[in-house]
Amino acid sequence: MSIGKSGGLLALTALMTLLMMTMGVWQLSRADEKRLLLQEWQQRRDIGLALNEALAMSSPFGYRLEASGVYLAGGDLFLDNQMNAGRVGYRLILPLQTRYGLLAVDAGWWPADPDRRKLPRVPVHEDPVQLSGNIIRLYVPPLSLGEVPFDPHHPSVVSLEQSHLERIWGQPVLPFVLKLGADDWQPVVMGPERHIGYAAQWFAMTLAVWIAAGWFYRRRDEA
Repeated sequence: MSIGKSGGLLALTALMTLLMMTMGVWQLSRADEKRLLLQEWQQRRDIGLALNEALAMSSPFGYRLEASGVYLAGGDLFLDNQMNAGRVGYRLILPLQTRYGLLAVDAGWWPADPDRRKLPRVPVHEDPVQLSGNIIRLYVPPLSLGEVPFDPHHPSVVSLEQSHLERIWGQPVLPFVLKLGADDWQPVVMGPERHIGYAAQWFAMTLAVWIAAGWFYRRRDEA
């Protein structure tokens, strides 16, 4: 093999190494982030806050929240593409009217009908309610192709972005969600151990690339 081709192969090996090492380090950083989120959740989940206390904090996520009010009539939303035990469905999102603005309440998972044009039938809530749950982040998908037009006759959404909810409900919306029944809920879908496993795969592939490169150059020198 010519010097030029040999140098090109070396450069390609170095580039692949850089990319794979970068991915491995990124996966380790994600594992650290998930570990911190889980620790935060365990530390905060049983500490109760009032709504005004939660609003005064820059990061109230994970704390237990007590809130009362009346649900906004006709404001039910269905957060689409939510999985539960391998089944696709929706999270029922209800707007609770409070003195500080509308609080999005995650009232639980509902299975999707095979005919996706049909939404679940849910009970009507008219009386004042006293709620207790945990504060979680407004769900925004990591990848988005733009805002999906909202159909009030089929009130399903794919994002709980604050500005999007305010356009739908026509009122100011608080910057978090009250999740009911969060006792067995986890704030992450993929735990830190999965990210560590992916990082190990990237580092193993890096090692394999250099072993293959070393074998190739050794064969070349022996030829």
